[in-house]
Amino acid sequence: MPSSLYIHIPFCASACPYCDFAFVVRKTHLSEFYGRALQKELTQRLAGEPKPRLSTISLGGGTPSAVPIAHLADLFTTIRSLASVDADAEITAEANPNDHASYQGLRDIGVNRLSIGAQAMDDDVLKALGRAHTADDIRTAVTAARRAGIINLNLDLIFGAPGQSADGWKQTLDRALDLGPDHLSVYGLTIEPGTPFWKRREKGRLELPEEELQAEMYAHALEGLGQAGFEQYEVSNFARPGKACRHNIACWERRPYIGLGLSAHSFLARARMWNTRDLNDYMERVESGLSPIDGAEELTDAEVRLEEILLDLRRPAGVRQSIVSPVAAERFLGEQLLERHTDRLRLTRSGLLLADWISAELAQEQPANGVGV
Repeated sequence: MPSSLYIHIPFCASACPYCDFAFVVRKTHLSEFYGRALQKELTQRLAGEPKPRLSTISLGGGTPSAVPIAHLADLFTTIRSLASVDADAEITAEANPNDHASYQGLRDIGVNRLSIGAQAMDDDVLKALGRAHTADDIRTAVTAARRAGIINLNLDLIFGAPGQSADGWKQTLDRALDLGPDHLSVYGLTIEPGTPFWKRREKGRLELPEEELQAEMYAHALEGLGQAGFEQYEVSNFARPGKACRHNIACWERRPYIGLGLSAHSFLARARMWNTRDLNDYMERVESGLSPIDGAEELTDAEVRLEEILLDLRRPAGVRQSIVSPVAAERFLGEQLLERHTDRLRLTRSGLLLADWISAELAQEQPANGVGV
């Protein structure tokens, strides 16, 4: 039975030029209808099933904090009627700094972990990223979150942004740490196909820091956050002791979870399924009693192995040596991109920058001893 629930809230006040998630702009007036559709989808999904016990719930998007609290409150009432929510469940909501007036309402419906999309503590970089808030707005948001009783506060930060310097990135980290967060997610800017940033880069109109400078920025994050008492528990995620995101860990450990809403993915046993990305299509299907699932796949042994390599290698414990390509493993050990730890392989600090590429190489051929999953 799934112990985690993900809920996708697609509404945003504006579009960030680097984002390729499923979102809609200036359609918050549809949030009440969308909320009802989420309730109906959950009812459909759990019909005839034993009542699940949820230990984590995550509201992502989009911008969950942009939706009227009353609509989310109705949704949570339905969740609690159809599932048993642990008393100590981790309930996360993603939020924009500008929506700080909604934080108390989020806390009132049970949210105890807030993930604020700060991205930078530099107004020029925020403008370059297309963000609608300032560094002062972030400070105001953190104060509001603590005042509301949020016990686990994450700040999302981006390095490698247009016009960002090494010193500017260091300032962002220092200023973020001054705010006393419990968790920091540190992402290198990725230019996704089809986004405005992708189109600008194709036209030669997007100037980004060189790869060496981005590597320097990441190295500074590793050093600075370690000195500040944060533990790195995944390539991009750092937490104070006891504050790691339980929902993310459950997904990385490939535990079953249900995804509700636009484009949401679910994982049950070896089956993965995903919902339609079209908002009207989603609501019409659910209202008609039809499934919003747009596709599904049953993972093969090779796909399970690839997922295990990709997900485990990004975390400190590393991946089982028995399931990786021995040729690739020896090569990366020799290049000091990997290191051995008991029967597992872990990324070195140099290897962290190349995690996805190394994972793909390690999965290229079956292990020589034939050990599978």
